[in-house]
Amino acid sequence: MTVAATRSEDTGELAERTPRRGVPNPRIPLPVVSMPTVLLFTGGAMVWTGATWLVVNEAAPLWVTIPLHALVTFTMFTVLHESTHHAAGQLTWVNELLGRLAMPFVASYGAFSLVRYIHLEHHRNTNEDAYTDPDAWTAHGPWWQLPLRWLTIDFWYARFYVARQRTRPPAERVETAAVVLLSLAAFAWLTATGHGWELLVVYLIPQRVGLAVLAWWFDWLPHHDLGARRQNRFGATRVRVGLEWLMTPIMLCQNYHLVHHLHPAIPFYRYLRAWKDNRDAYLARDVPIATAWGRELTSTEYREWRQLTGSFDEEPPAPQPRQPSRFHSLRVAEVRPLCEGAVTVTFDVPERLRETFRFTPGQHLVIRADVDGEEVRRAYSICSTPDSGVLRIAIKHQIGGAFSTFATTELEAGDELEVLPPDGMFTLTPEQGRTGRYVALAAGSGITPILSILTATLLDEPNSKATLLYVNTSGATTMFAAELGVLAARLGGRLHVVHYRTDERDPDLRTQRIGKPFDTVGEALAISHERYQRGRLDGTRLRALLQARLHPAKVDDWFLCGPRELVDMARRTLADKDVPEENIHFELFQGALPVRPSRRPGPVLTVTAGGKTAEIPATVGETVLSAALRHGVDAPYACVGGACGTCRATVVRGSARMDVHYALTGDEVAAGRILTCRAVATSAELTVDYDS
Repeated sequence: MTVAATRSEDTGELAERTPRRGVPNPRIPLPVVSMPTVLLFTGGAMVWTGATWLVVNEAAPLWVTIPLHALVTFTMFTVLHESTHHAAGQLTWVNELLGRLAMPFVASYGAFSLVRYIHLEHHRNTNEDAYTDPDAWTAHGPWWQLPLRWLTIDFWYARFYVARQRTRPPAERVETAAVVLLSLAAFAWLTATGHGWELLVVYLIPQRVGLAVLAWWFDWLPHHDLGARRQNRFGATRVRVGLEWLMTPIMLCQNYHLVHHLHPAIPFYRYLRAWKDNRDAYLARDVPIATAWGRELTSTEYREWRQLTGSFDEEPPAPQPRQPSRFHSLRVAEVRPLCEGAVTVTFDVPERLRETFRFTPGQHLVIRADVDGEEVRRAYSICSTPDSGVLRIAIKHQIGGAFSTFATTELEAGDELEVLPPDGMFTLTPEQGRTGRYVALAAGSGITPILSILTATLLDEPNSKATLLYVNTSGATTMFAAELGVLAARLGGRLHVVHYRTDERDPDLRTQRIGKPFDTVGEALAISHERYQRGRLDGTRLRALLQARLHPAKVDDWFLCGPRELVDMARRTLADKDVPEENIHFELFQGALPVRPSRRPGPVLTVTAGGKTAEIPATVGETVLSAALRHGVDAPYACVGGACGTCRATVVRGSARMDVHYALTGDEVAAGRILTCRAVATSAELTVDYDS
C-alpha cells in the first residue's frame, strides 16, 4: 500500500507520503471471459453426464465411475473458486452464473454466496485458528485425525457459517436457506422414489472423496505448519516445485498456491506465468517452498536446485548516497484563476534546471516563501504532465492558510519562489503497451496529483481505461472541471468521470434539456463520459460499485486522495474486498499533530546535514528535526506531519522512536531510516545523518 501526501494547514498542501513497499504487481490482465474456466466447466459437466449414464445403464463398474464423479467435484471446485474471486472474467454476471452452476457439482446443499463468504474469510485470516480461518480445520489436530477432518470440511463450514449467519446480509441468508431446503427436498424425493442407491454412488460417495482431496490439496498441502508466519503475506502459503509436468495439470496449478494468495484475481492458468515473471521479488522475501515430496527448501537452495543464473547470482547494486536536495529560485510564469478560491501557478524552468525538475506523474513540489516576515514551507502536487513540458501546481485557498492566502490573492507572474525538485511516491509511471484498469477517488484539491496521473497514463497507454470518482461541494468549487470534461471526451470513453456533489442545489444535478440534436455520435457519447450524483460517496455506494462495474478483480491500481475520513472509508472497504495493499495508493489531507516536547534536558544529538556535523542538546520528547532547526542546522523538511519524506535521515548510532512513519517502508525502518520530524531519541546519545 502506498500512503502518499497529506495536506496540512492550507488545502492542497501536502503533509505525508509513504512509498510503495516493493510487493510485485504482476499486471496480468483479466480477460472479459476466462475461456479455460468455461471449458473446464463444460468438460466437467460432460464427464459427470457420461459417468452418470454409465451408472444408470450399469455399463461400467463403480471403481471407474466413482473416481470420475470425484474428479468432477475437484474440477468444478476450481470453477467455483475462480468465480468466488471474480477471476472467471471481467463480467460480473459471468462469475455469478458460473459460480452458481458449478456449486451443485461440489456441494448441492451450499449456496454460492455462502461459499464465497467463507472462502474470503480464509484469505483474510490465513493460518489463524479454525474459528477464524475456516480452512485451518484441515490442518489442526494429531496426524491420524487429518483424513477425518478432510472428509468433514463441509460440516465445519456449516458450523462456521451458522455461528455468524446473523451478521450476514439478508439476501445471502435467504439464498442459503433456499438452497439447503431444495437440496434436502431433492435428496428425500430421490430416496422415496427408489433412487437412493444411485444418489449414493453418483453423488454422495464421489462428492465426499472429492471434498477430501480438495481439503488435502487446496488447504493442507499449501498451508500446514506455517502458522508462525501468518502475519507475513509472503509466508502464509507455499509453492510446491518439482514434477511440474505432472503436478501442475493434475493440481490445476494449485502447486503455485502462493501466487493465488498474493494475487487472488489472477486466473488459475496464469499462476505459473506470475511466478516466473516475479520470481526475484518472491525469493527475496524468502517465501516457503517445498518439493513435490515435501522437502522444504530455502530460497538459496531453490536457486541452486534450479541452477538459476543472472540476477539471482548477482549482488544488488549498492545504494547510492542520498544527495541533499536544495532549493532553486524559480520565476512564476503565470497565475491563473481555476475555480472559486483556487489558482494554478506555472513556473518558468530555465534550461539548466530542466533535468532537475523532471517529474513523474503524481509527484509534488516543496515551496519555500517569506510571508509577512515568516518563512513557510508547503508542498503541492504537480497537476501537469511530464510530456507537456510545463511545471504547474494548483493551490486552493483555505481560511487561515498563510501561503494559500498569499498565493491566491497576492502572487503574480514575475515573482520568484524557492522550490525543491520534485519528490514523492504517490505516482504511476506510464508504460506504452500496457493495458491497465485504474480507479481514482478524489475530493476537492485531491484532484491535483490524480489529474496528472490519469492524463499522462491514459495518453501514453492507449489500451488502458480509468474511472474517476470525484467528490465536491458544487461545480463552482470543483477544480479542473472543464479540463476533465475535455479529457473524457478526447479519450472517447476510456475515462469515465462520476461527480458527487454534496450541495443539492448544484446546477449540474439538474436535468439538462437538449436544445438541438447532436452534430456527431461523438458528441452524444461524450455526455455519458461524465455523470453527476447527489450527496457524498459513502461506504454503501462504494460497496455497490465494487460488486459490479468496479469489482476489484477488474482494477489494477487504486488511487485515493482526499480527507482522512473519506480515504479511510475507501481503504477499509477495499480491504474488505481483499484488494491487495500494493495496489492501493493514497494521499490524505491532514497530517499528524505536532509533537510537544518538555523543557527538561534530554539526550545529546549529533546531526550531519549538507556535509556539516553539529552536536545538539535536545529536550525530553523533542524531535530530531525540532532540535536541529532550533540550533540552526539547515535540515531538509516540509510537512512536519510525518509523511512527506523530505526529512528522512539514517540512524548511525543510538535509537529513536516514531509515532508515525507514513513515508517509510517497513524495510527502511528496519534499516535504520527515520523521519526526523516524528523521531524522538530513546538513547542518551543519538547520531543521525541526513546525507546518507
